[in-house]
Amino acid sequence: MNKELYFGVDVSKNWLDVAYYNGVTIDWKGGHIRVDNNLHGFIQIGKWLKKLNAEKDCALFCMEYTGLYSQGFRLWLEKEGIKYGMVQPRKMHRFEPDLGENERAIDRIKTDEVDSFRIAIYCEKHQRKIKTSPSKLPGEAYLKLKRLLSERKQYTKQSTLYKQQLHDISEYDTEGSCKRKQYGLDFVKNQIHQTDKEIQKVLEQDPNLATNYNLLRSIKGIGLVVAVETIVLTENFTSISNPRKYACYIGIAPARKESGISVKGGEHVSRKGFTQAKADLSIVCLVSIKWDPNIKAYWERKKAEGKCTGIVLNAIKFKLVLRMFAVIKRQQPYVIIDGHKK
Repeated sequence: MNKELYFGVDVSKNWLDVAYYNGVTIDWKGGHIRVDNNLHGFIQIGKWLKKLNAEKDCALFCMEYTGLYSQGFRLWLEKEGIKYGMVQPRKMHRFEPDLGENERAIDRIKTDEVDSFRIAIYCEKHQRKIKTSPSKLPGEAYLKLKRLLSERKQYTKQSTLYKQQLHDISEYDTEGSCKRKQYGLDFVKNQIHQTDKEIQKVLEQDPNLATNYNLLRSIKGIGLVVAVETIVLTENFTSISNPRKYACYIGIAPARKESGISVKGGEHVSRKGFTQAKADLSIVCLVSIKWDPNIKAYWERKKAEGKCTGIVLNAIKFKLVLRMFAVIKRQQPYVIIDGHKK
């Protein structure tokens, strides 16, 4: 049986930097190659593996999430039957390899080549986790859904800009300028409507996506944007299946900061989460407080106790996250308990 090799890939738009680590020493001279980020480059990587006598079963790859830039390489790895793992860039930036005294200061140098070696070392340190649950690209419908949601958010930003201009500074503009802005606003609104229709068509193409989408929409206040956004961020609840992990990812999980007797920060939510999902849940909170009797009663009770508005809203966000993951786990629509009992 051949010795296992751990490969780190630093992905960019035009090329891939690939380095290997055998778990003992780093080959700084011959352990790195740079190839184009296309099929020709992927074939070169395959030839390099043969040159290193690295069998597919003994090669383990790791790379950071880089969106569409890594999609082609991931498809090639899956076609070749090579296992790989994806890692959040935030975790990689905090990773500092423990190397020997004569090794390079890998934590002080920032180049694509050094980054690929750092990722390779990370791959070796977390090999068991990657082998147990290797990464895999979702289906084609999911990828379409992800791009459509991104497109919709761009239209929403443009719509907000036009609305702001028409409301704030319209009295200083000419009549023609106001008409053009109103035309732009109507055009963007139509684009949002068309995008929503295409999102619905894509959901209908994949029964699993459609089922989970309808389950999420059964929760009072959860609309198209939050439902699709949750499916995209969790890769249809495959990459993230724990509600507490998702709450931490989007930045609504309180974290404590203490150090001796000098730092007593208490518990605060992190600002490093996915802020867009957090903001979208804030809008859902307002709808739920108005129309969901349980959420409304909770809101009124906590406010009567004198709780801070932000703390109560954050707790409601977490309640909504728990509900979303619960309906997916049970594969049953959400039912308001009080109304169900009656």
